[in-house]
Amino acid sequence: MLSEINITDARKDLSSLYDNVFTFYKPSIIKRKKTEEVLLLRADLQKMLLSSFRLKPEILHEKDGSITLALDQLEIAVNNQTLDLAVNELVNDLKLYAEDYFNRSQLFLNSPNRKSHFPYLLRIMLCESDSEIKSILEL
Repeated sequence: MLSEINITDARKDLSSLYDNVFTFYKPSIIKRKKTEEVLLLRADLQKMLLSSFRLKPEILHEKDGSITLALDQLEIAVNNQTLDLAVNELVNDLKLYAEDYFNRSQLFLNSPNRKSHFPYLLRIMLCESDSEIKSILEL
């Protein structure tokens, strides 16, 4: 079982809690009331957990010579004149969608056709740069 700490105690000894999670790699659950729980976990471990949520766009060569990239998992498609331009556009669209999703997470997490997007978009949000987002696209 993971260690559990109530929110009052977590506030009192935040430094120790942080050390346990970060330095000693021990995820912890912070509890408030009887039903509210938050998991505290190192970001690098979260990235590892999300690595199985693959982002492999389908590459479609259009009749006009343009390239379409389609990510069926997220219902996103972009089209541009070259693969590089399409990839840049896809990265930008992914960032915008992830930001919108987390700004309105209550809406999206209660929407049957969008709920499953959460792990993919969290993976995007954990990226520190466009080049890191590009590196997780399996092209």
